[in-house]
Amino acid sequence: MPMGDEYVWRRGRIAAFLILTFALSWGYDAAIAMSIGHSAWLELGMAPWSMFVPALVALSLQLFAYPDSPLYVRRGWDRAHLIPVSYLALALLYGVVTLLAVLLPSQRALLGGLGNLLPTLWTLALFALHGRLGKEGFARAGTPLGDLGRGLGLGLGVVGFLLAQNALNLALRLGVFPGVQERLYGIAVPSPLYPVALVLGLALSATGMPLAGLAPTFGEEYAWRGVLYPAWSRAGKRRAALLVGLVWGAWHVPVVLSGIHTYPPTALGLCLALAFFALWGVVQSYAVLKTGSVWVAAFLHGLVNSVYGFGLSYLARPADKVWSFGLGVYGLLCLIPIAFFLLRDRDFD
Repeated sequence: MPMGDEYVWRRGRIAAFLILTFALSWGYDAAIAMSIGHSAWLELGMAPWSMFVPALVALSLQLFAYPDSPLYVRRGWDRAHLIPVSYLALALLYGVVTLLAVLLPSQRALLGGLGNLLPTLWTLALFALHGRLGKEGFARAGTPLGDLGRGLGLGLGVVGFLLAQNALNLALRLGVFPGVQERLYGIAVPSPLYPVALVLGLALSATGMPLAGLAPTFGEEYAWRGVLYPAWSRAGKRRAALLVGLVWGAWHVPVVLSGIHTYPPTALGLCLALAFFALWGVVQSYAVLKTGSVWVAAFLHGLVNSVYGFGLSYLARPADKVWSFGLGVYGLLCLIPIAFFLLRDRDFD
């Protein structure tokens, strides 16, 4: 079986993947909580190492543990192996930087900068690999590029949805405009040029930032939508989309309980988080179904993170993150009909 052929994991392997992924991810979250704390970690501006873990586990099992996997290295080396192997190297190196940032307080600024640089370098390496491998090489690695044109359309739809949520918060007085700020993304902006800077900042949050942060979001999407979803789809694609979304939400429980997530560390916050990840998981699964690409899902994931963050900082700051549009209750009510509409698509049959 050549690399990239359809390969669906059996039940026992899915169980092993989930146990290892949750153990490593939740272990990381516990270690941060018991050492420097999540708030201090946020100040570094680095993505949590737990985002790399799902793909790290999934790829390691396929490369080294399962002989029938198309990626199993002992079956022979293909240049396309550079894609998964480079990701493993990145995830492990990022883990080392994370550990050093915890252990060496005096070097945290330097290590934080290095931690942000590494994913960007990996994205650039992907472009270089595309020049050597082409679309066929990415497909052999089990990570086809798919229909990027349709992915662009989905991205525009996501940006439109998030901007509409900001507009609704402002129009219904559920949020306030933060006002003209001296700096935008750390860059000084003269007041007369602030509207132009807002447009440019939005463009950056919708393009450069998701690309620069593609590695951590790929870490989640490759595993959830690239491995788990196909395995569970055999019992029904619609059910699988919702179930994978719930598992995705459960995986975020320690982050929500840490108090640094959008939702409060309460029973209500946990319920809202699970609802959001189940609903948005449908959008992510739909993206993979329509484009045939986990890269598109990874980009959309980063797009949501960056554009949502941009909106909070510069467009509309909700008075109450629970009772507001965006990721709040009213935003989730907007997501329900969208998820229902997407699930009616024939590709989910």
